[in-house]
Amino acid sequence: MFVSLLLTLTVLVSACTNRDEMFGNDMVPPSQQMGSAIDSTVAVFTYASTCDSLDTNIAGFYQPFMGSYIDPVVGRTDIQIFANFSPYGFEHTHYFGENPVIDSMRYTFSFVNAMGDTTKPMTIDVYEVKEGIIFNQDSAYFSNFDMSPYIDEGNPLFSFEHKGIGMVYGKLPQEFAERLLDNTQDQTNIYYNDTTFHKKFPGLYFKIRDAVTSGQGQMLQLDLAESGLTLFYHNTGPDEPDTTFQRMLFYGDYTYDYISFTTIQHNYTLSNTATGGIDPSLIVERENINKETPKTEYLYVQGLAGLMGLMQVDTLGIQALKQKALDLGYTHVALHRAELQLTMVDADVEQYDLSFSSLGIYHNMLEYDFLDEYNPVLDAVTNSGYSSWLGGSLNRSRGIYTFDVTSYIQSLITEKEDRYTTELLPSYALRNYFYRSWIYGYNSPYPPRLILTYTMIK
Repeated sequence: MFVSLLLTLTVLVSACTNRDEMFGNDMVPPSQQMGSAIDSTVAVFTYASTCDSLDTNIAGFYQPFMGSYIDPVVGRTDIQIFANFSPYGFEHTHYFGENPVIDSMRYTFSFVNAMGDTTKPMTIDVYEVKEGIIFNQDSAYFSNFDMSPYIDEGNPLFSFEHKGIGMVYGKLPQEFAERLLDNTQDQTNIYYNDTTFHKKFPGLYFKIRDAVTSGQGQMLQLDLAESGLTLFYHNTGPDEPDTTFQRMLFYGDYTYDYISFTTIQHNYTLSNTATGGIDPSLIVERENINKETPKTEYLYVQGLAGLMGLMQVDTLGIQALKQKALDLGYTHVALHRAELQLTMVDADVEQYDLSFSSLGIYHNMLEYDFLDEYNPVLDAVTNSGYSSWLGGSLNRSRGIYTFDVTSYIQSLITEKEDRYTTELLPSYALRNYFYRSWIYGYNSPYPPRLILTYTMIK
């Protein structure tokens, strides 16, 4: 029995293999004078800033957000939606037929997601955009776009109340419905193509009537693919009397000139600073950061042109790392990996549901200035995946975002790169989603941790 137990222990011990953290440098001849190390002493300073604006007319994005919502961490967000609509098309070349009469017009809107207090309905005013205004699919429309010149503010086409997830139905004004009747039997008919139609009817603008001032309010997600307008009419032929309808689509296979975008406002004064919410007095512009600028306790990241984090790698820390290698007789520092870890505040289910599943690091997102590790625009064009190895996904079991910034930090070490400050924002695909991430900053118990694994070479 004793012999058997001893044999078992011998096998278990001999089966264990020690992990080599030094990449086999103990096997390198001493004359090579190579050495590896793991270092996490380079600090990353943090600051709170804002994203000036954001392009919100993303091709193929048909579920925009709308509402007025207060988050104690980041304050209030107000969002409005513009969307054009297109006729489905007539089954006959004679358009509305003989002696057409408009009976009525109805709307259907589908809300597929809701955040906040869904027990209280919101009043949504829907404005008709003025005739002659053309929104072009090839143009970029940003979150700070001013829609006031293009609508008759205070005089909505119609209004409705809604709360939470679900469908809403209603009737449009008869006067508007009758203006959609055009039975001209030639190419001047507004239904001849979508471009001609949109010159006459550019689209609709959805706006919450009253911004919330207390409580949560609501943020709704409108599904344009499941929403639409229906124009009901009857005629006398030409073949036989007919009672029928014409569908108006916001988004679908027949909306060739589809466009929608959102306009957005943020009010950071409505955050709760007592519980860690953003203090508006700490918001800074990147170009104004200096040695006296206070480092923040938290980083705040919003989609939809809200708050963003600024992260500044400590210049002195990089210099100290290089000096350490020189003092040991080495001339080069070659990184194997530079891993940046960011820790969420209050990592629980509620926070996870409010947070982005992945974040991105940028030199300047608005100017499409990306890190070598992360170029989502190039990746979308090539569909290769080779231009995006940054990572940035949230580990929900640990409450940590992890990034591979090896190339960026190596460039700082070799002085090929002199931009020590980067932007922390949502991953590019999520930039127009209504989430936010609350992360510990430099002046906190869990500051950003930059872990460098490197070899020093003589």
